[in-house]
Amino acid sequence: MRGGSQCLKKLFEKDLYSRLRNFVVGIKVEPDEVAEIVIDRVMDFCENNRGDKLECMADHSPDQLDVFIDAYLKENEAEDLEKAIENSDNFWDEVKKEYEKMWNRGIGLEVAYFLGNELDLIPYSIIENDGLDDASKVRYLKAYDEVLYKFSDAIKRALQDGKPLSPEDLYDWYMKIADVVSIKSSDYSEEVSYFLDFYSMLDDDGKLEMLSNLLDDIANVLYDIEEKYLPDLGVLRNS
Repeated sequence: MRGGSQCLKKLFEKDLYSRLRNFVVGIKVEPDEVAEIVIDRVMDFCENNRGDKLECMADHSPDQLDVFIDAYLKENEAEDLEKAIENSDNFWDEVKKEYEKMWNRGIGLEVAYFLGNELDLIPYSIIENDGLDDASKVRYLKAYDEVLYKFSDAIKRALQDGKPLSPEDLYDWYMKIADVVSIKSSDYSEEVSYFLDFYSMLDDDGKLEMLSNLLDDIANVLYDIEEKYLPDLGVLRNS
């Protein structure tokens, strides 16, 4: 995912000022407004105060919302929330539901960013490998290109069927990639496993959204291979 994870913060800052203003002036707030204020502050905290953003976000999972929410609301905001809960049988349930959707989206975007970055680095490392001659670089790039197309087809089928790939399926695809481009480092498999642990925390909708974002990253990598790296090595398109 090009452009880094700063886009995540911007995603949840939209209309935040107006939502905060509703709290301050006592205007009735909606569950999604409460959830957005909390997730924005959670993400800001995780971005700036903790060493690992994903682990921090996992600590702020939806099933723990009632434990930590007061820490992210000002006194008057917490009082308004309490009144809203007292005046509605389902307000709190709706807040949790909206927070869960936003939390899934945030985790999914982070996971897609890092898993996509793993894929993005591979062709660059092939090109920069002084131990390979140009013919070997071309061979590795073409093999990588081929397995990426198969990987993208598997993701497309999952999206069309509405059934996300399992963490095990994704791990297998990343190991197939490692085989065709001769990645020997254990760091690669450990990093993939690490990010897939967070993928496994997502609900099905969150997993599907993550896969959709990862599919965009794969398309970007394929474009670079076919339009940049291979032509730079003298390989004509479609040859």
